[in-house]
Amino acid sequence: MSDETQTSKELLERAYALSSDAETRALYRDWATSYDQTMMDGLAYLTPRQTAQLFASHQKDKSARILDVGSGTGLAGEELARLGFENIDALDYSPEMLGVARLRETDGRAVYKTMIEADLNHPLKLASESYDGMIATGLFTHAHVGASCLRELFRLLKPNSLFATTVHKDVWASGGFETTVHELEDEGILKTLHAREGKYFETDQEPMGHYIVWESLK
Repeated sequence: MSDETQTSKELLERAYALSSDAETRALYRDWATSYDQTMMDGLAYLTPRQTAQLFASHQKDKSARILDVGSGTGLAGEELARLGFENIDALDYSPEMLGVARLRETDGRAVYKTMIEADLNHPLKLASESYDGMIATGLFTHAHVGASCLRELFRLLKPNSLFATTVHKDVWASGGFETTVHELEDEGILKTLHAREGKYFETDQEPMGHYIVWESLK
């Protein structure tokens, strides 16, 4: 294992072990400028491209207004932009990560229209039914955001809009996702269009989580 790969794995383990707001802010403040190198070069991160491609396979309208939830440095947003989507906003907890995402471009054009700093553990100051689609990669995992934010996120989606995301297999049940998704399905808020297990990193020996597309029903 190269030193770069070892360092990348150590940073990922640190992210999975976060236990406080202060630790979370410190990690992403310190990691922002090297995050892409860590995840893409060090760990061969697959989920931004795969989730963007999954979203695009269901959403054909490239003018759709999309919210990249937990955007980080903008890896998933860049993949959406490469697929022709032109109206993407970024939402993240870390101002430093958003600062990197703000500079991201494809074909000389900024990937994101609007940068939104927000904590998903609290209600969002965004209008209901203001988005045509949503994407989240690497957000629903160890020591990150639980399923309690899903209802609030679906509030932002117009009826028949799509939400493509990943959910780590270790938090699917323990993080409340399995229960919450069933509740929202029973209430007629969402429908699951696609769900499969898949690898997150090229070196994974087995699937690490779920790749999902939900449809907002109301």
